[in-house]
Amino acid sequence: MNVALTIDNIKVEAQTGKTILEAARSVGIYIPALCSHPYLPPISILKGKAKNGIFRNGVFIKGGETDKRLEGCQLCLVEIEGREGFFRSCDEPVNEGIVIYTATMQLRQIRSDNLAKILSEHPHTCLVCPQREGCDTLSCSLDVPKNERCCQKFSNCELRKVAEYIGVKPDLFRYIPVNLPVVEQEPLFKWDYNLCINCLRCVRVCEEVRGVKALGYALVENEVTVGCIGPTLKESGCKFCGACVEVCPTGALSDKEMRGGERVSSLVPCKNACPAEIDIPKYVNLIAQKRFADALAVIRGKVPFPGVLCRVCPHPCEDVCRRKFINESINIKELKRNAAEHDKKISKQNFKITPKTGKKVAIIGSGPAGLTCGYYLSKLGHQVVIYEALSEPGGMLRVGIPKYRLPRKILDQEIEDIKRMGVEIKTNT
Repeated sequence: MNVALTIDNIKVEAQTGKTILEAARSVGIYIPALCSHPYLPPISILKGKAKNGIFRNGVFIKGGETDKRLEGCQLCLVEIEGREGFFRSCDEPVNEGIVIYTATMQLRQIRSDNLAKILSEHPHTCLVCPQREGCDTLSCSLDVPKNERCCQKFSNCELRKVAEYIGVKPDLFRYIPVNLPVVEQEPLFKWDYNLCINCLRCVRVCEEVRGVKALGYALVENEVTVGCIGPTLKESGCKFCGACVEVCPTGALSDKEMRGGERVSSLVPCKNACPAEIDIPKYVNLIAQKRFADALAVIRGKVPFPGVLCRVCPHPCEDVCRRKFINESINIKELKRNAAEHDKKISKQNFKITPKTGKKVAIIGSGPAGLTCGYYLSKLGHQVVIYEALSEPGGMLRVGIPKYRLPRKILDQEIEDIKRMGVEIKTNT
């Protein structure tokens, strides 16, 4: 059921149960928010879930009360016509006929004050520096101490974008470093507590989305303090999925392997190392769910013979697997073979072939390249004929790889699958 409301003089329809912030986002109305994230429940879901203590850099920090209301960043406040006060749009549900204002003078002033509170405990010198554009934050012409500068995420920092929208007060107090721990000995991730704004996004994605609960928060001297539930991430039960890094709005959580301009190759090196660029994380996840046909469909999206590939591939993906930094690389090649041996032809039955185009294609050679071209051209609706000089198709797959490594029965089955797609193979030609 939908309700009608008005946001900044714009008529909006939103589903019952949605928040004002979600309704605003659905029509492109921007409301600044740091504790909120489109894929996470509101911060209020963690009320009453504070731990008796958490670990930071292996040191236990004892917490106090556990039932305090979580205030969040207080940047997404809005006014509702006919009601006194200001309301957190990330937590306030939509109602029929309400009229909402997101950018009044009072709201702008309150947001500016609340942002100042956040920045007073976070390095912010670079945000107000006249030379900030294009700066690498490493060398500073104004000789600002390094621990007062912003982090390497400065150019795409969510906190910076929010600060530029709201505006930073010219009389903002200077940030005084408190030298909180910087954890660098954990696998894959770096955790700089000096950059944490306690938005609890990491805790929510770990607990509510991933269901791992390796991270938590405690109320230390009445302040939200984030950390692990065990001395290390591994002892906390962390799966090292990286979800916490993805949702962090600052550089508090960062990926050690991230290289500038190479996000995909840094975070998914297995896919980047694969010559066919197969989506390895996707099909490994499907195999874990025992959805073997779906996993094979992912592989066949790039290579038409998974049964051959899982026997002859040199698996460069395993050499760069990030799991090796935790224990050992995932045995990707054998997982692919496991899926191929569970093949019930379902993935092949679901092939979508476009209508015939009337175009004809001749391919010379029925080796892996020729068979692959024929397979995908046939899927596009073209009439394909492959000409092979030898008496049997397969090229180097048949004559260059020993039978003990690639059984001819497997090769013949996969070539037959390609022929069923409408590809004609003429041998001895």
